[in-house]
Amino acid sequence: MISGVGGRVRSPLVDLVRLTRVVRWGSGAEAVEVIATEADTPFLSGVGGQDGLAINPLSPVLTRAVGQSRPPGELAGVLRAVTARIALVSLAVGEGDEHPLHAALDDTATRDILVVTAGDTAVADHSWSIPVLSCTPSGRPSWFVDPDPDARGLLAPGEEVPGPQGPTTGNGVAAAVVAATAALLWTMFPAATASQVRSALLIGASHRPSGPPLLDAERAYEQLAHYAT
Repeated sequence: MISGVGGRVRSPLVDLVRLTRVVRWGSGAEAVEVIATEADTPFLSGVGGQDGLAINPLSPVLTRAVGQSRPPGELAGVLRAVTARIALVSLAVGEGDEHPLHAALDDTATRDILVVTAGDTAVADHSWSIPVLSCTPSGRPSWFVDPDPDARGLLAPGEEVPGPQGPTTGNGVAAAVVAATAALLWTMFPAATASQVRSALLIGASHRPSGPPLLDAERAYEQLAHYAT
């Protein structure tokens, strides 16, 4: 929970990614579209809300439940139907021709839609997406994350993250933290493009010797304040 939002105790996860001051500046209103299994959507949808980390409690959350390990072409159709400016994708993709999926992801870039995804999905292979891997409350990669010094994207809190369904863990949860942060930042800089928001988020904290950087909301804010106003 967060101090300054309903008088509750601040979560150390908010301090980890330097969200505290950013959260005080805005509550979020940009919609996030969650694409996940029916079982996972309640957990992912609540991460940024008032009963979770309260990153973007005013942002509408749209959900599109998709079966686990469905063919890439089916996910491509879901992505083409996205209407929000932020799509959060967290589900395994089954076997099949991935060209339709890559084309749909190309289309999201053309339509100025930011795609945030769990770092262990097929969507993470596309250059437009922001792959996210889970880290501990101290910023170290989670025990279930395979070490990869060349991994791109971001690390974000993904262990025991509070939410309306109780604490939850996973790369998808970490991706939900990033998507919620993007929604909050975009509300404060509504004229920013998806490319600008994406670039600002990917700066992250630069002190890690290898692997993806840690989400740094304050640095993203500073970047957008400089280039998107």
